[in-house]
Amino acid sequence: MPHTFYDSTIPVLTGILTTLSHVLHQAEAHRPASPTSFLTARLHEAMYPLADQIRLATKFSALLVARLTDQPEPTGFENNPTSLSECYDCITAVLTMARAADKDVVNAQADVLKPTPVGPGVTVPMSGARYAHLVVLPNVYFHLTTAYGILRMEGVPLGKRD
Repeated sequence: MPHTFYDSTIPVLTGILTTLSHVLHQAEAHRPASPTSFLTARLHEAMYPLADQIRLATKFSALLVARLTDQPEPTGFENNPTSLSECYDCITAVLTMARAADKDVVNAQADVLKPTPVGPGVTVPMSGARYAHLVVLPNVYFHLTTAYGILRMEGVPLGKRD
Protein backbone atom coordinates (compact mmCIF):
# COMPACT_ATOMS: atom_id res chain seq x y z
CA MET A 1 0.00 0.00 0.00
CA PRO A 2 1.53 3.37 -0.97
CA HIS A 3 2.25 6.07 1.59
CA THR A 4 -0.40 8.80 1.40
CA PHE A 5 -0.85 12.39 2.51
CA TYR A 6 -3.17 11.09 5.23
CA ASP A 7 -0.38 8.80 6.48
CA SER A 8 2.01 11.72 6.84
CA THR A 9 -0.41 13.94 8.72
CA ILE A 10 -3.24 12.47 10.80
CA PRO A 11 -1.36 9.54 12.41
CA VAL A 12 1.62 11.85 13.04
CA LEU A 13 -0.64 14.40 14.71
CA THR A 14 -2.37 11.78 16.85
CA GLY A 15 1.03 10.47 17.94
CA ILE A 16 2.18 13.93 18.99
CA LEU A 17 -1.01 14.63 20.93
CA THR A 18 -0.93 11.22 22.60
CA THR A 19 2.63 11.96 23.71
CA LEU A 20 1.58 15.37 25.03
CA SER A 21 -1.18 13.73 27.08
CA HIS A 22 1.29 11.13 28.36
CA VAL A 23 3.85 13.68 29.58
CA LEU A 24 1.09 15.65 31.31
CA HIS A 25 -0.06 12.48 33.09
CA GLN A 26 3.56 11.88 34.14
CA ALA A 27 3.66 15.42 35.54
CA GLU A 28 0.42 14.91 37.42
CA ALA A 29 1.75 11.69 38.95
CA HIS A 30 4.98 13.45 39.93
CA ARG A 31 3.23 16.28 41.77
CA PRO A 32 -0.27 15.01 42.65
CA ALA A 33 -0.85 17.61 45.37
CA SER A 34 -0.48 20.60 43.04
CA PRO A 35 -0.39 19.57 39.38
CA THR A 36 -1.87 22.89 38.25
CA SER A 37 1.34 24.64 39.31
CA PHE A 38 2.98 23.27 36.16
CA LEU A 39 0.71 25.38 33.95
CA THR A 40 2.51 28.63 34.80
CA ALA A 41 6.02 27.19 34.47
CA ARG A 42 8.14 28.36 31.56
CA LEU A 43 11.64 27.76 30.23
CA HIS A 44 12.47 31.46 30.11
CA GLU A 45 10.64 34.57 31.21
CA ALA A 46 10.22 35.67 27.59
CA MET A 47 8.65 32.35 26.57
CA TYR A 48 5.08 31.14 26.90
CA PRO A 49 4.22 29.00 29.94
CA LEU A 50 3.06 25.39 29.73
CA ALA A 51 -0.62 26.35 29.50
CA ASP A 52 0.11 28.32 26.31
CA GLN A 53 2.17 25.46 24.89
CA ILE A 54 -0.80 23.14 25.29
CA ARG A 55 -3.26 25.70 23.92
CA LEU A 56 -1.13 26.31 20.84
CA ALA A 57 -0.39 22.64 20.20
CA THR A 58 -4.07 21.76 20.35
CA LYS A 59 -5.22 24.83 18.42
CA PHE A 60 -2.77 24.24 15.53
CA SER A 61 -3.76 20.56 15.52
CA ALA A 62 -7.48 21.32 15.47
CA LEU A 63 -7.03 23.83 12.65
CA LEU A 64 -5.13 21.27 10.60
CA VAL A 65 -7.69 18.52 11.11
CA ALA A 66 -10.51 20.90 10.20
CA ARG A 67 -8.74 22.03 7.06
CA LEU A 68 -7.83 18.53 5.95
CA THR A 69 -11.38 17.27 6.51
CA ASP A 70 -12.87 20.32 4.76
CA GLN A 71 -14.66 21.46 7.91
CA PRO A 72 -15.03 24.99 9.31
CA GLU A 73 -12.35 26.24 11.68
CA PRO A 74 -13.05 24.93 15.18
CA THR A 75 -13.58 27.20 18.14
CA GLY A 76 -12.83 26.67 21.80
CA PHE A 77 -9.04 26.73 21.60
CA GLU A 78 -8.57 30.46 22.22
CA ASN A 79 -8.14 30.37 26.01
CA ASN A 80 -5.41 28.77 28.04
CA PRO A 81 -6.40 25.73 30.06
CA THR A 82 -6.51 26.44 33.79
CA SER A 83 -6.23 22.83 34.96
CA LEU A 84 -4.72 19.61 33.73
CA SER A 85 -8.26 18.32 33.31
CA GLU A 86 -8.92 21.10 30.78
CA CYS A 87 -5.64 20.22 29.05
CA TYR A 88 -6.75 16.61 28.70
CA ASP A 89 -10.16 17.75 27.44
CA CYS A 90 -8.55 19.87 24.69
CA ILE A 91 -6.24 17.06 23.65
CA THR A 92 -9.07 14.51 23.67
CA ALA A 93 -11.27 16.81 21.57
CA VAL A 94 -8.62 17.09 18.86
CA LEU A 95 -7.79 13.37 19.00
CA THR A 96 -11.49 12.60 18.51
CA MET A 97 -11.59 14.90 15.47
CA ALA A 98 -8.41 13.38 14.04
CA ARG A 99 -9.49 9.78 14.56
CA ALA A 100 -12.76 10.52 12.75
CA ALA A 101 -10.95 11.96 9.72
CA ASP A 102 -11.78 10.16 6.48
CA LYS A 103 -8.62 9.10 4.65
CA ASP A 104 -10.02 9.87 1.21
CA VAL A 105 -11.16 13.35 2.24
CA VAL A 106 -7.76 14.12 3.77
CA ASN A 107 -5.88 12.81 0.74
CA ALA A 108 -8.04 14.97 -1.54
CA GLN A 109 -7.06 18.11 0.41
CA ALA A 110 -3.31 17.74 -0.19
CA ASP A 111 -3.23 19.89 -3.31
CA VAL A 112 -6.21 22.15 -2.62
CA LEU A 113 -5.17 25.80 -2.37
CA LYS A 114 -6.89 27.80 0.34
CA PRO A 115 -6.24 31.27 1.76
CA THR A 116 -3.89 30.73 4.68
CA PRO A 117 -3.02 33.33 7.34
CA VAL A 118 0.74 33.88 7.56
CA GLY A 119 0.74 36.92 9.79
CA PRO A 120 -1.54 39.65 11.07
CA GLY A 121 -3.83 40.59 8.20
CA VAL A 122 -1.83 38.63 5.60
CA THR A 123 -3.07 35.54 3.80
CA VAL A 124 -1.55 33.58 0.95
CA PRO A 125 -2.89 30.68 -1.08
CA MET A 126 -1.35 27.47 0.25
CA SER A 127 -1.99 23.80 -0.40
CA GLY A 128 -3.05 21.49 2.38
CA ALA A 129 0.24 19.63 2.10
CA ARG A 130 2.36 22.77 2.44
CA TYR A 131 0.20 23.99 5.31
CA ALA A 132 0.53 20.67 7.13
CA HIS A 133 4.25 20.10 6.58
CA LEU A 134 5.63 23.64 6.60
CA VAL A 135 3.35 25.40 9.07
CA VAL A 136 1.38 23.16 11.42
CA LEU A 137 3.43 20.05 12.11
CA PRO A 138 6.65 21.99 12.84
CA ASN A 139 4.71 24.23 15.23
CA VAL A 140 3.02 21.32 16.98
CA TYR A 141 6.37 19.54 17.38
CA PHE A 142 7.84 22.77 18.79
CA HIS A 143 5.10 23.15 21.38
CA LEU A 144 5.32 19.48 22.38
CA THR A 145 9.09 19.75 22.76
CA THR A 146 8.79 22.96 24.75
CA ALA A 147 6.16 21.41 27.04
CA TYR A 148 8.49 18.43 27.55
CA GLY A 149 11.36 20.82 28.36
CA ILE A 150 9.26 22.76 30.86
CA LEU A 151 8.22 19.59 32.65
CA ARG A 152 11.81 18.30 32.73
CA MET A 153 12.94 21.64 34.17
CA GLU A 154 10.22 21.27 36.82
CA GLY A 155 11.69 17.93 37.86
CA VAL A 156 9.28 15.55 36.16
CA PRO A 157 11.21 12.33 35.48
CA LEU A 158 10.73 12.10 31.72
CA GLY A 159 13.03 10.26 29.36
CA LYS A 160 13.38 9.35 25.71
CA ARG A 161 10.64 6.76 25.93
CA ASP A 162 8.16 9.38 27.08
